[in-house]
Amino acid sequence: MKQAVQNDVIVGEIDSWDDTRGFGFIQILGQKQQVFLHISALANDSRRPQAGLRVQFHKVKDKQGKWRAEKARLISGGRGKASRKIAPASSRFNVTIALSFVVGLAIAYLMQHIPLWLLLYFIIMSLVTFITYAWDKRAARKQRWRVSEFKLQLLSLIGGWPGALLAQQWLRHKSAKGRFKLILWLVIAINLATLYLAHSRI
Repeated sequence: MKQAVQNDVIVGEIDSWDDTRGFGFIQILGQKQQVFLHISALANDSRRPQAGLRVQFHKVKDKQGKWRAEKARLISGGRGKASRKIAPASSRFNVTIALSFVVGLAIAYLMQHIPLWLLLYFIIMSLVTFITYAWDKRAARKQRWRVSEFKLQLLSLIGGWPGALLAQQWLRHKSAKGRFKLILWLVIAINLATLYLAHSRI
């Protein structure tokens, strides 16, 4: 039996979608909260949901006390059809940049251009950042304490950005928020510029 219903129509963006299992999660616009979405909630909509599409829905609290979407309807906006062609290339670009950077550091170490600790530092920070993204995604699904976007960006700033790029692709977390991605690339640029300046003075 359902315990609570929020009658107001809410607009969100599908943050992740598992088409095989028929469910995903909606990121409510302007909020950190995510809401569970099952394919049955879109029974009156013939279109297939996918990450990046916007959706109107009502929030319903189930017997476990967790919010889920009902009477959902896909609407125009979000990434939509235009992004279906560019998203895979963009994702591959992110992964290529992250892995190329780590491989580049490894080569630089083998050529004795950088110390071992610097290579290990970026690897460890990337791993910590990836795990933090995974924790935050799990917390969003279970309606638990979230990691702030500021802390996620801070981890990237101090060297964990390769892990952030991999997490966005492999975990599909924070991959649909344009503002967050823009700030992340600015953070990456600052990190690389700082690394270059520090190395050039050695």
